[in-house]
Amino acid sequence: MNRKRWPNLLSALRIALMPAVLMSAIAGSRVWFVVLVAVSLATDALDGFLARRLHAYSDFGRKLDSVADYVTMITGLAGIALLWPDIMRRELTWVATGLGAFFAVVVYGFVRLGHAPCYHTWASKLLAILTALSLIPLLSGWSATPFHVAIVLQVIAALEEMAIALLVPSHGGEMPTLWHAWRVRRESMALLTPRPGWRNSKSR
Repeated sequence: MNRKRWPNLLSALRIALMPAVLMSAIAGSRVWFVVLVAVSLATDALDGFLARRLHAYSDFGRKLDSVADYVTMITGLAGIALLWPDIMRRELTWVATGLGAFFAVVVYGFVRLGHAPCYHTWASKLLAILTALSLIPLLSGWSATPFHVAIVLQVIAALEEMAIALLVPSHGGEMPTLWHAWRVRRESMALLTPRPGWRNSKSR
């Protein structure tokens, strides 16, 4: 098997795990729910590592990874609502804010670009880890503050992705930060700007 397919297989595995994650929540098994979610998050970290290691970058891979992220997030939230209903009711405003920020980027991308942006910014990658870690103190009943901080950062990260789409609407693929997008825009504008003496040389 071509090793460059490994990252995509891991993303597909993450999607394939979601029915089992949901069934464990419906069955009321917090242990299996946590274990399966942890495995799915591990595949998320591993597929990105392998993609960089094997230089296995593709438009299909980025889209598949994004779809896996969407499915994992929705399934995970549904499981939390089933297994920790009191916490979900208490944090509903924060959860709705995070979901709104997450899907605002998708809607904005379809409106402006005709497709969901798959920038995989540094902020979004870091937030995937921080949000998962913030669930530990939240679900254990210790503190909701880390989760609230993660949601605030999610809103900021969403605004960054929309700003990237505004700056470089024709860009496809990853874009680490807004600063990188600004550099790409400046370079593209420089290529379109005639150099001094260009008109005179053409008129001779």
